[in-house]
Amino acid sequence: MHRIPLLPFALAILVAAAALWALAQQTPRLTTPDEIARVEVLRRSLPGVVLVQGIAQDPTTGNEGPITGSGFFYSPSRIVTNYHVVSGLRDLRVTLNDGREFPAEIVALDRGIDVAILGVRGVVAPTTLAWGSSQNLPPGMSILVIGSPFGQRNLASTGMLAGIAPLSAASDNPEIGQEIGDVLYIDSRTEQGNSGGPVLDLQGRVIGLMDAVLAGASGIGGYGVAIPADLVRQSIQDLERFGVPQRGWLGASLVDLGDLDPLLLRGVGLVSSQGTMIDKIERGSPADNAGLRAAQRDARGRLVNLGDVILAINGKTIKNKAEVTQTIARFRPGDRVKLIIWREGRKIEITLTMIARR
Repeated sequence: MHRIPLLPFALAILVAAAALWALAQQTPRLTTPDEIARVEVLRRSLPGVVLVQGIAQDPTTGNEGPITGSGFFYSPSRIVTNYHVVSGLRDLRVTLNDGREFPAEIVALDRGIDVAILGVRGVVAPTTLAWGSSQNLPPGMSILVIGSPFGQRNLASTGMLAGIAPLSAASDNPEIGQEIGDVLYIDSRTEQGNSGGPVLDLQGRVIGLMDAVLAGASGIGGYGVAIPADLVRQSIQDLERFGVPQRGWLGASLVDLGDLDPLLLRGVGLVSSQGTMIDKIERGSPADNAGLRAAQRDARGRLVNLGDVILAINGKTIKNKAEVTQTIARFRPGDRVKLIIWREGRKIEITLTMIARR
């Protein structure tokens, strides 16, 4: 019987074991398809996400201090973030994932949906993030959020899309754009510094722009709110082409019927608190051009006569001023919009024509 030399055989086994051990140390311990997808998305996306920072004055104390948020490159020299992140800041700068810092400037603003475009000098984007669609997203889908909470750049959190719903549940948050209709609600861990960062699907496509965190009754952060990607893209296209957003606008200040004296409402035949009254009208606005009537007030600002009350838009019943703003914002210049209003004790139909903002 042929005998195998023991020493060379043992050495061969040791070499093979060492090679397998070294390979194991180099291979990420990824056990599920979701883990593999998340790691790959982060690898590709992190270079395109930035820390946005500047100096602001505290209105209470007068002291100055740093303010931070997030943003991402959507083109080689342009970054999108939130309006509320950069509003009032000076010495605006962005920090890339590799730690390099560059001066930035505000190119355009869209306060209505809380979007800002920044230009960056002296650098070409290491990568740009690809847009996805926010249409027909299924609740429960996995998402990734990248941002700079606590001033720590490019931290990631994962979770799921909790749902897509109207903004009305969050409309008292001053940081959220009041012209946003439906928003993305997400359950991933988000903090204040995440504002302006991307919400990604597991293909690495941007489906939303992180906007705010809804605090629970305890004051602790709860669901995150993101602006749908399709709305952000439309805003960017408008800002780059026209300098101002092209969403529909009414050009009037509004007061909810629920905030008015019920006796005054009953006096003109209104028995429901659903609807919103036109208080003041901007000259040359769609409301002015359509002949809508504003409220009349005395020298002390007390209401003397009701303005037109909007009851429905294109056949949809309107509950409050938030719904009016959000519904009108879905239209574009040139669109014709039918309003049902209450005037002098009866319903009247009036047609608005949307015009470009000034």
